[in-house]
Amino acid sequence: MDFTLDPAAAAVADVADDVVKRLQPDWETKFVGDGFDAAAWQSFVDAGVTAMPLTEEDGGDDLDIDALRPLVRRAGRDAVVTPLIGSLAAGLVGASTDAAGRFAAAVGEPGRALGEPLDVTLVDGVLTGVKTGVLHADGATLVVAADGGIAVIGSDADGVSVLRTTASSGWGEYTVRFDAARADSVVADDPQPLVDAYRALLTAYADGLLAGAIARTAEHVSTRHQFGKPIATFQAVGQQLADVYVISATLELVSTAAAWELAQGRDAQADLATAMFHIASEIPATMRTMTHLHGGIGVDVTYPLHRYFSIAKDLGRLVGGADRTLAVLADQTVEAPCS
Repeated sequence: MDFTLDPAAAAVADVADDVVKRLQPDWETKFVGDGFDAAAWQSFVDAGVTAMPLTEEDGGDDLDIDALRPLVRRAGRDAVVTPLIGSLAAGLVGASTDAAGRFAAAVGEPGRALGEPLDVTLVDGVLTGVKTGVLHADGATLVVAADGGIAVIGSDADGVSVLRTTASSGWGEYTVRFDAARADSVVADDPQPLVDAYRALLTAYADGLLAGAIARTAEHVSTRHQFGKPIATFQAVGQQLADVYVISATLELVSTAAAWELAQGRDAQADLATAMFHIASEIPATMRTMTHLHGGIGVDVTYPLHRYFSIAKDLGRLVGGADRTLAVLADQTVEAPCS
């Protein structure tokens, strides 16, 4: 497997890097209002990145998830919070024809990890059930993964109720209830493409988030001196950084593999399940290690690492928690027959 970015992905990476570098995040902001960085979101829209997964007929670039992965990873690297993931997922499954529109992917459900069977039903265009952890749902067009297909419906439609719920980072996370709500359209009979695209995009974002936190930690331990030398030279610090690197490299590997497999029409379930477990189990613990390496400033709400840690906790809960994601991963494990 060649991990070199193809020309389309390399071009996307350059655009994403240019957009993110021009952003000026306020690390103390708790995302009041819509629950995301509105200025950053507008910058993404103005740069045309939200049109990238749309078809050429709709004014897009018809890019697949493998080409889009560097964009989401770059947003994660600077802990940028916008409706990018939901909007790209909508474009990838054909639910969006509007590059300037704001979409929210409704995939998670109460008591279920991402990838488990869905309880929300779609029957004759009518949605019934509850979705949880829907990012930036209020005021957005909802793209819903349901038992019965993928539906599109407005967050203000009849039979739809939207309730903002608590999150560590303060980002806009919602529980959405469908009470026999009639969808505006049904774009597929199978919900799996949306479930897979959403998981792959979350993985790319988490991959970038971890990489960004590591970069900040490496800079800190290289410039922070004790006993007349950088603390990075201490054996205990080096060992902890090595452990952190292994987790980061593993997540980057499964993120890259899953996006490539989906783009090639291959089965990505094992890699996606592995990624969900790593996000739930390994990333929060890794963030705790880096917070410890920062000393007291690691828990300062005005210091960037605080947002990285908070988002990591939210992501771990969003994907379903360590136990349930492990159960999904176990279901993907097939024992080789004894010879």
